[in-house]
Amino acid sequence: MNLIDKYISQVGKYLPRKNRADIEAEIRSTLEDTLDERKQTEGGVLSESKDQADEATILQLLKEYGSPREVAATYKTHQYLIGPRLFPIFEMVLRIVLTIVTVVTLVGLGVGLAKTGLAGAGFLPFLGEWFTSTLGGLIAAFGNIAFVFAIIERTPVADKYERDFKEWDPTELKSEPDPDLIDLPDHIFTIIFTFLGLVILNLYPNLLSIRFVNNGTWTSIPILTTTFFQFLPWINIMGLLQLGLNGFLLSQREWRTSTRILSIVMDIAQATLLVIILRTPGIFGITPQSLSARGLDESADALSRLVNSIPTIIIGIIVVVTAIKVVQSSRRLFRDRSKYPYPVMK
Repeated sequence: MNLIDKYISQVGKYLPRKNRADIEAEIRSTLEDTLDERKQTEGGVLSESKDQADEATILQLLKEYGSPREVAATYKTHQYLIGPRLFPIFEMVLRIVLTIVTVVTLVGLGVGLAKTGLAGAGFLPFLGEWFTSTLGGLIAAFGNIAFVFAIIERTPVADKYERDFKEWDPTELKSEPDPDLIDLPDHIFTIIFTFLGLVILNLYPNLLSIRFVNNGTWTSIPILTTTFFQFLPWINIMGLLQLGLNGFLLSQREWRTSTRILSIVMDIAQATLLVIILRTPGIFGITPQSLSARGLDESADALSRLVNSIPTIIIGIIVVVTAIKVVQSSRRLFRDRSKYPYPVMK
């Protein structure tokens, strides 16, 4: 192998496999043409075989062309784990999720401090365990969010939005936004939170618990019981359908009559399932008996009443939010249909 062959071989190690041969041929053609031009400019006589070209000229050409890794990087479509086009949305989602995780862990810290106080043998071990679990939760949340965004970054969906950015026309500022275009951040939020919810419920249900030190030993109270997890198959089905719908909408980039109808059906079905779950007795593990068994007699009644009032509040919120979403989607659906009136029969 001559120097050019070795150089192209090194570049090929860093190129994507599917179009490696075409890129190598392009680089070879460019290098050989440039080499011929330089030889002619220098007044040399071209050899019938390019392998016999002056070695010093080839070395200088390859040095100017760049290192193999640098050259290969210019041909790669994705050089970022999460590129500039999606990073602002990634940062926004990350802040929201990490804030939620932090607030939840602070609630657990408050319950633990209510038991251990700010002194005693159990305080420092509790604080260390809380810090470790909080750090682990934040790292896990960051990893899952980055994983989902890295997948989206490498799908045709991201390529379509990149083309939109490049083809942007300033005259669009004068027009009203198209109501049929989907809201990219909204659907990515839904995908992220649905994915995280399914991961936690299926793989890490132990995270949904309150941990504290009791008589020098760690103990926990599960927030959800086996009664709740009997609904997990239905929750998984709804979650996967939601992920599929939002993924399809991202690929289409606009609402259609069929997707609006499907979205309305999904909203109603999800609200119905949540109401059924929340109206089922015994889905929460925080009861006066469980609290008393772990030495929290003083706060057992107050915490139990607070937990028992949560389903009613959540049901009210679900009903109101779902009604608003269904009304808005229905109005847009009928508006879309009004654009295409039935033909008048003569």
